[in-house]
Amino acid sequence: MSTDRVSRLVRAPRDAVYRACSDPTELVRWRMPLDMTARLLGTDGVTYRMTLGYPDGRADTFEARFVERVANEKIVERIRFDAVERAGEMTMTTMLRPADGGTEVTVLTENLPAAIRPEDDDDGTRQALGRLAALLER
Repeated sequence: MSTDRVSRLVRAPRDAVYRACSDPTELVRWRMPLDMTARLLGTDGVTYRMTLGYPDGRADTFEARFVERVANEKIVERIRFDAVERAGEMTMTTMLRPADGGTEVTVLTENLPAAIRPEDDDDGTRQALGRLAALLER
């Protein structure tokens, strides 16, 4: 299990970034690498299930639970993948800070399953944050 941290400036107000990072109907629009798709399977406001689709037809399904949401500052999620090789509970913390020209978004991933290479997680998170910026910086 490893830890990864990625940051990016998003040229948008913190409240808009917070909404996009704390609402599963928004997360499904941006939180995946560029070559993948996402589908929201269900949500109850505290947990959500999502499937990430690969170009070759494979999919990763997971359940995430919000364990802390501090408006415009921080979102903490616990994530469990359905796949046996991705067993365990990963923690993803998204921190938002005011920055010159927008919001600094930092994603800290802890307890990354051994089947996910840290460099792949880093690259995928950077791509996802690029999607977030494209979505909000219109």
